[in-house]
Amino acid sequence: MIKKTRLLSVFVVFLFIGSLAATGVNAYVSVGHTDADLMIPAETYGDDRRNEAVSILIYSEIADTTAGEEWENVMDSLIANLEGKFTYKNLTDYTQLGSMIDEFDVLLILESENGNYTFADTVNAAWAGILPGFVADGGIAVCMTYGPNSAMRGVSLGIINGTLIDTYNPSTAYTHQIDLFDSNDALARNVPASYTGASGSLGFDAPGVTKVMEDNTNSKPVVVHKIMGKGHVVVLGFDMFTAGIVAQDMLLKNAILLHRHIVFDNSHSQGYSITGEMSEIANDLPYYGFSVSSIDTFDSDVLAACDIFVITYAGAVYNTTEIEIIHDFVSDGGGLFISTEITTYGDELDDLINDFGFVRNTTHDIEDSDEFSSIYENYPRFAQPDNFEIHSATINVDVMEFYTTTGFISMPSSAIPLVVTDSDGTATWGGIDIAAGVPIAAANLVGEGRIIVLGDTAPFRNTDLDSDGSSSYTDSDNELFLRNSFRWLSAAGIPEQTVLFDQSHGPWGYISSTWNALANFLIFNGYNVEYMPIFSPEAYEDSDILVICDGTVDYNATELAHIEGYVAGGGGLLLWGDVNALAQQVDPIAQEFGIHVNTTGTLHDSDDYVSGTNYIIWDGNNIKTHPITDGVERLEVYSGGALISMATGSVLVSTDGDGTTTWNDGTPAISLPVYGATTHNQGRVVYLSDIDLGRIVDGDGDGFGCLYDSDNPIFVANVFKWLAENRAPIVEVLSPNGGELLNGTITISWDAVDYDSDPMTYDVFVSDNNGSDWSLLATGLSVPEYEWNTTQHDDGNSYMILVEASDGVLQGQDTSDNPFELDNFVAPPGPGFPIDPMLLALIGAGVIVIVLILVILSKKKGGGTE
Repeated sequence: MIKKTRLLSVFVVFLFIGSLAATGVNAYVSVGHTDADLMIPAETYGDDRRNEAVSILIYSEIADTTAGEEWENVMDSLIANLEGKFTYKNLTDYTQLGSMIDEFDVLLILESENGNYTFADTVNAAWAGILPGFVADGGIAVCMTYGPNSAMRGVSLGIINGTLIDTYNPSTAYTHQIDLFDSNDALARNVPASYTGASGSLGFDAPGVTKVMEDNTNSKPVVVHKIMGKGHVVVLGFDMFTAGIVAQDMLLKNAILLHRHIVFDNSHSQGYSITGEMSEIANDLPYYGFSVSSIDTFDSDVLAACDIFVITYAGAVYNTTEIEIIHDFVSDGGGLFISTEITTYGDELDDLINDFGFVRNTTHDIEDSDEFSSIYENYPRFAQPDNFEIHSATINVDVMEFYTTTGFISMPSSAIPLVVTDSDGTATWGGIDIAAGVPIAAANLVGEGRIIVLGDTAPFRNTDLDSDGSSSYTDSDNELFLRNSFRWLSAAGIPEQTVLFDQSHGPWGYISSTWNALANFLIFNGYNVEYMPIFSPEAYEDSDILVICDGTVDYNATELAHIEGYVAGGGGLLLWGDVNALAQQVDPIAQEFGIHVNTTGTLHDSDDYVSGTNYIIWDGNNIKTHPITDGVERLEVYSGGALISMATGSVLVSTDGDGTTTWNDGTPAISLPVYGATTHNQGRVVYLSDIDLGRIVDGDGDGFGCLYDSDNPIFVANVFKWLAENRAPIVEVLSPNGGELLNGTITISWDAVDYDSDPMTYDVFVSDNNGSDWSLLATGLSVPEYEWNTTQHDDGNSYMILVEASDGVLQGQDTSDNPFELDNFVAPPGPGFPIDPMLLALIGAGVIVIVLILVILSKKKGGGTE
């Protein structure tokens, strides 16, 4: 019994000590946080997510590239019908497709006249693992086909057969009547109802596709379209051997424009269609860079492959599943335009707009007693500046006309009212209640996508509702508002940033004229474009980029100080000057950032020019290494200038160093900076010395405006991308930073700054082995300090702290410069593990209690043995 009792007492002691350990006294377990866990790459939005200019990879390895033949005719057609608003490269070696395709929006396969079926099969096998993924991810594959004789017909089809499409039985369609078969398809816009097949026209059989054009002789398709994932496959049964055929030009153009695809929904008994009452807008939009189609049956696959979904007032309700599909489409990066209506005409769309947080007045329309069209107060007219918010959708929109429109009595707090009623009491709900400042159109960001809701369908219609001689679509600036809206919506999926143009100092360029093409370019590339008619720091302080073009009025000292402060605080500044007097106003601003501009002459180059020695080509050593010049191999500059000096920053482009570049007076201009970029505290600055770089003037007559010449559009897009680029926060651990001897509860502190002024959160980690492993101490902190109870950790001299700051997308981190020591516990004499004095006292007390228990038990047994 004594033996059992003693064993029990030992067991109780171990239990007691174990229970103390279990309570957390001096207990430390690493969670094994690794460096890989610390920096999880966030999704970045590169040029592949941008929409302007459309980039085309042209497979011409086995095409006829002789002068006046297919390749040249295709290029002439693209330049003329896309107005030169594209970039391209020729793929002359099929084995290079995999290394190039990700840089392009469209793969255009020319008719393969110089190949054969065997070679086509070889290319097919090499591309089989590339093309399906390219298209499914949103790429456009366009194949032009024919052949010089019956033995060669459809050779280029062999490149995509079995991987993107199945075709067979090719036959000539030359001289046959070719008819438009599906007028709802995007390829059909502005294509004649029928035309005569030119030399090089081909019919073929193709199952499971949309037949757009048909050979009337044998009912074979000549042009087909197929949706595949997020992308499109198009086969054009002609080769452009004969140039200037309108139908062929439009079909090729529309195929390229699938890169920016608008789908009008006609599946819910819509009142108007794109082939009827809305044909004017449907046929107009391709001239502004959009393909347009419609669907008669609601299909989620079509939504996945379009950029903008348009819903006009309907005769049937969208059910819960359909609303969920539409909402997911927007949240995942789609653009949505909803045009509802008054009273009972809008009932069928209420569930849909309510799902996005918009609630309309369901009983009355908007009337205005002093601003209306025709003779009816329910034909309200709204004008700048009182009725419009400055936004991409309203650029250059001075007046809009409506017909019995509704308004929104509630909408999300994040939504921007684009058009609102008068606030002077003249606007009413049906002549009964005052409707002051009521939104008629509004825009909002939803997830990664964008939405615009409009209270009236009239701006879409061909009809002259107010009998003024023009359709409602072309009344005042209705069409401009819709085009702007579609531009803004087409960039859904790109995080929105704001570019503000200063129009207050008599600038050489206004976004209503000179800079209009640049404004549209930026909107397509994801930016919200605004302008400032009167200089006001409050107007641009929340903008990501401020653009100042040289003008006629100098900036005063106070204004210069405001601009410097804006950049210092994290803003992006683009200064745009030129030669002679055109740089005099921006030069003082540039000098605030160490950039000094030459304001006296024009550059000329005797051996690198396009048309006249003042239309200079910059390439090779002229282009320096910088993120802004990424992907830029050649620039064309028309009557540009240069800088005198740059105190800081990077030269982006410089003149030749061989003496061939001079000023217009013949003075050498050797290795001078042409464009420059610099940083200033938390902000960034770029100076461009050629105003034409942002215009579409075609100084060399090649069909490409200067903004789209060579790699100019890539360079300009990179300028804005760099200026507004999200930068990771910078963190500096202040304490403990190394060498300290710590105990008890201490304060971990750090400094952090975000160049973009984004709100930050912080995670704190600790290491007890000089940074080899990390364990999380705290997460999601909003202040730069943390109270740390060091007694929860073993003593040691290899401790370090790591702090990671996040702006929600990017992370920055810093660690203690050197290890520090924790010393909370008294070490026991001799070998063994350190024991806290408090722990020792507790153990002693426990032993005394157990001994007393044993004594009592012993006495109860009589204190002796039998």
